[in-house]
Amino acid sequence: MAHAALMQTYIKAIPGWDSTVMGAQLGVIVAVTLIIVLGLIGRALMVNLLPRLLSKWLEGKQGLAEFQLTARFPIGAAAAGFIWWQMFEMLSRQTDLALHSEFVFWSVSSTKAVFLIGSLLGAMRLVEVIELIARWIDDDGELDGTQITLIDALQSVIKFIIFIIGMVLIADGFGFELGTIIAGLGISGLAVAFAAKDTISNIFGAITLLLDRPFKIGDWIKVGSSEGEVIAIGVRTTMLRTSNDTVITLPNGGLVNKNIENFGKRRWRRYRPLLSLDLNSDADDVETFCRGVEELIASHDGTTKKEDSFAKVSAINNESIVVSLNLYWSEGGELERNGKEGLLLDIARLAKQNGLSFHDPRVRTPRD
Repeated sequence: MAHAALMQTYIKAIPGWDSTVMGAQLGVIVAVTLIIVLGLIGRALMVNLLPRLLSKWLEGKQGLAEFQLTARFPIGAAAAGFIWWQMFEMLSRQTDLALHSEFVFWSVSSTKAVFLIGSLLGAMRLVEVIELIARWIDDDGELDGTQITLIDALQSVIKFIIFIIGMVLIADGFGFELGTIIAGLGISGLAVAFAAKDTISNIFGAITLLLDRPFKIGDWIKVGSSEGEVIAIGVRTTMLRTSNDTVITLPNGGLVNKNIENFGKRRWRRYRPLLSLDLNSDADDVETFCRGVEELIASHDGTTKKEDSFAKVSAINNESIVVSLNLYWSEGGELERNGKEGLLLDIARLAKQNGLSFHDPRVRTPRD
C-alpha cells in the first residue's frame, strides 16, 4: 500500500495529470510509459550484470561462456516482467485514475506471464549448471558415459517438473482455477494413461535402464538384429549409431525385455590367429620360432592375460605346419588394430630371422 500511495503522489505531481489525451488520462499514459521504461532498464541491467557477476564468482570455469549466453536473456525477460507486473498492480490500485477493467486485467496478467515464462526458461537454463558442476568436481574435467547418462536423465526430469509447474502458474495468472485444473487432470488421468500406455512404458523403461545400467553412452551394444554405439538415452527412446553411420531408435520399453549384448563391458578381446609354416621347415627352428612369438606377445604393451597366451604347433597336415596363437588385447578400437598390425609384422620378421617361410597354397610346378 505504501508503494501504491507513493505512485499516486508522483502521478498527481504531473501537470494536468487528469486531463484526457487520445481518450486516456495523461497520468495513465505517463505512468504506463514510465513502467515500460523501468522494465527495459531492469532487463538491460540483468543482461549485462549477470555475466560479470558470474565471471567473478566462477572465473575460469569451463562452459561458463555458453551458459551465460543462454541464461541471461530469459532471466533478463523475467526481471522486466517482474517490474512490469508489480508496477501495473500498483497502478491498478489508483482509485483516482480512470482505468478500464480489461486494461487492468490484461496488463497485470500478461506482464505476470512474461515474468513466469522468463523465469521458466531461465530455470531450464540453470539446470545446465548440473553438468558444469559435475565437470568442475570431476578430477580430469571429463565425464564418462555413465555420468553423462545420469546427468542427462536428471536434467530431463527437472526440466519436466519445471515445465509443469510453470504451466500451472501461468494458467493461474490468467485466472484459471487451479482446483479445476487439478481435478480435470485427475478425472482424465486414467484415459490419458490408457492412451499413452506405450509412452509410459518407455518412461519406466528409461528409469529401469538408468537404475540397472546395462549400458551407457559410448558403449557398443547388440539388441536383437540392431547393433551400434549408444549415442543417447532419452526419456522415451535410446539411439544407436550403426557401423554404416545410420541411427537406430529403440523404444526403452522394449529394451527392458530383450537380451542386450554389451561389447563395451568386455575386459579383453581374444585373438586367435593361425600361422601356416612350410611343411619342410626344420622342427628346431619351428620350436624356436614359437617361443619367440610367445616372448613377443608377453612384451607387447597392448596385450593382457599373458599367462593364458601361447604360440603352439597345433597340427601338421599334408601341406603345412600349423601354429595356433592365443592372446588377449586390453583395449579395442584403433589401439587393437595398431597392436595387431605391429605384432603380425614382428612375427613375420621373426620367421625370416629363423629361416622359416609361410606356406604358399599355390600349386607349384615340379622340378625336372
